Amino acid sequence: MFEELAWFILAVILVTLIVNHFTANRNLPSGPFPLPIIGNAHKVSPDSRHVDLTTLEKQYGKVFRLYLGSQLAVVVSGRKALREALVTKSAEFAGRPNLYTATYYSDNGKAVAFADYSLEWKLHRKIVVSALRIYNTGVLKQGSTISDEFDLLLKRVHSKNGQPHDITKEIRLAVTNVICNLVFGSRYELDDPEFTALLKIHNGIWKMLASGSVVDAFPWLKFLPFKSILNFKEKCKERDELFGRIYREHVDANRIDDPQDLTDALLKAKKEAEDEDSSIKGFLTDQHLIMTMSEVFIGGMETTASTMCWALLYLIHNPHVQEMLHQELDRVIGPHRLPGLEDKENLPYLEAAITETLRISSVGAFAPHKTTVDTTLQGYHIPTNTTVFANLWSLHHDPEIWDDPNEFRPTRFLDEEGNFLPPKPDQFLPFSAGRRGCLGESLARIQVFLVLARLLHSFKFKNPPGSDPPSLEPITGLALMPRPFSVCALNRHSL
Repeated sequence: MFEELAWFILAVILVTLIVNHFTANRNLPSGPFPLPIIGNAHKVSPDSRHVDLTTLEKQYGKVFRLYLGSQLAVVVSGRKALREALVTKSAEFAGRPNLYTATYYSDNGKAVAFADYSLEWKLHRKIVVSALRIYNTGVLKQGSTISDEFDLLLKRVHSKNGQPHDITKEIRLAVTNVICNLVFGSRYELDDPEFTALLKIHNGIWKMLASGSVVDAFPWLKFLPFKSILNFKEKCKERDELFGRIYREHVDANRIDDPQDLTDALLKAKKEAEDEDSSIKGFLTDQHLIMTMSEVFIGGMETTASTMCWALLYLIHNPHVQEMLHQELDRVIGPHRLPGLEDKENLPYLEAAITETLRISSVGAFAPHKTTVDTTLQGYHIPTNTTVFANLWSLHHDPEIWDDPNEFRPTRFLDEEGNFLPPKPDQFLPFSAGRRGCLGESLARIQVFLVLARLLHSFKFKNPPGSDPPSLEPITGLALMPRPFSVCALNRHSL
């Protein structure tokens, strides 16, 4: 009897402590009641996070809270709340959550995308922006570099002679070489051992970063020998060795006065910043620049390639849209030349189709942030160091903003005369916004336009005969990636 009473009292104390802990601040956003140890982790499945969080939003509102284990997290959606967090109070929400996988990948925050908000981060970001400007101002004439690589993609697709093949593999290979040219200043043959090693490193690291790990919610699990974590650490080690060697080669080549690629441009931007202000000399180490090389390679490759693959997926499911694109390309370009960047403003339907792809696919479904100070959001108190997820997928599928949001409809972005109608900034955030907005947006847009314009000019894409239509269900994580699929690419013009 005494033992049963003791257990009952202990249970009451435990429940009381939990309730007091999770409701101490009564001005927090509302949300589901957390369970001991796991919090609300059971409410969000790794395979359907974007759907689960949007379902919870309908119950608790555009700003609600969750507990991942014992960690407080706030989920933000809706244009008003997102604008307040990402733009109006950008600095107050500019931190990055201390997630185990991101911290390990970035060597304790030495990568711009994963580093916490700080003076060091602001300097690092300034140098990256400066390096991209150096690269983009014509040093490498990136438009022609990208065009050359994607012309090779056309030839590989043409060599399939209309037979079914995995188009996602071909696109990823082409984008990888574009990123290699950007970062390293050289391209690879597809059977090059170093190229193969880069792909294996990328796949191993991205798989973990995109899908996340249970260790991010329950950090104490990092002491257990999870096979996925061990493989992730091994790929990060291989990354450091390969990118470190390439970086040292660039340092030895000393092309600061005549940069040949983004790594040279990073070295030049770093030197210019240190010459301008000697007090920051040594503030950013070689490892910071190596991490930048890595994140440009890994992040730029996967998100851009995924967007291209999503576009083809939706065109296979919507052949009438593909036919409209063919008609526009034939009318503006004709059969005897390939589209170039100079044609972009004359292809409004293609621009609308790309914009609709960015909306409906929402590759960057969640933008992870962290509060840097005690602040408020839509009237709620948000404590400092709170993880904040900006639910961009919800924004892009909000029926209050978009009619039939799950339908692929490029005409959303055309006016009555057929001119491209840009979406309103507070309704469309595929590259996020504010201090944590994507630095690679310009390059990504160039690549997506050139690939889709040239592929659609050259080929009609159809589902292989007798096959079920390819799935539109994403591989889910912080990024929503399309599943591999095969197509028949039927030649429209002679190359």
